Amino acid sequence: MTPAIAAFVTQAVNSDSSRLSCDAGDYHVWKSHRGAEVWFHYPKLGKHRRKAEPPTPFDPIDDLKGITVSHRGQSSVAMRLAHSTPNSSRNPLEGVCVGTLGARRGKGRPILFSFEHVGHALDPFDKPTTARVQVVGLAHKIWSYATEAQLMRAMPDKRLVGRGSLLPVTPDEVREVELIYRSKANTLWVATGAVKRSMRLVNPVTNKPYVWLLLDTDRGDIDLLASPDKIEGDISTGNMLQAVVSMAGRVLDRVH
Repeated sequence: MTPAIAAFVTQAVNSDSSRLSCDAGDYHVWKSHRGAEVWFHYPKLGKHRRKAEPPTPFDPIDDLKGITVSHRGQSSVAMRLAHSTPNSSRNPLEGVCVGTLGARRGKGRPILFSFEHVGHALDPFDKPTTARVQVVGLAHKIWSYATEAQLMRAMPDKRLVGRGSLLPVTPDEVREVELIYRSKANTLWVATGAVKRSMRLVNPVTNKPYVWLLLDTDRGDIDLLASPDKIEGDISTGNMLQAVVSMAGRVLDRVH
């Protein structure tokens, strides 16, 4: 962790974030006014605080066991969720959600869909439920073209999928892409679709630009985040793109 990042974590956790507690620990959630969110994980801290006499000193760096990056956006995807389970034995605040996504257009079959569950320990469930989820793809790489035909001609065979498709992949299957960070198990996807909206924003921590996009897929609209240097081509509204992304999701509401 660089000194600048450590300083941000310390500042965010101590004064600029809201604390959400549960039996598994504490989330400290930092939010920017443009939509960016960082969830800092402190396992068992909430439970420990209630029992300790006196409280154990808290160190925002040494006690940090995980981070989830998300972004408020316009995605709201209907899906059937099967379960949400912890993804790490050392961090019960980190979880992956698994469910099925139906086809929004045509007669496509449902597909299995997995994503990092934002705020997993606040709303755990182990039985199937129908929900709407804000899906956010953190892009490792984006390729964008004016037409679908141009996109299809440019894609290599292993990423040759139809317009609007979502395809699960492993890091070995996209070796040509330099992954920004190590993706959680089963959350790496190739997403293909049309750009509905795009906006250039500025990271208030680093003062560096990033891009938010709304991607139209056959399974629903997905928010995408990308650094400009990870984008090849024009991402104007209506253009076609393919992206390698790590998926995260926030459960907006559950029907049953």
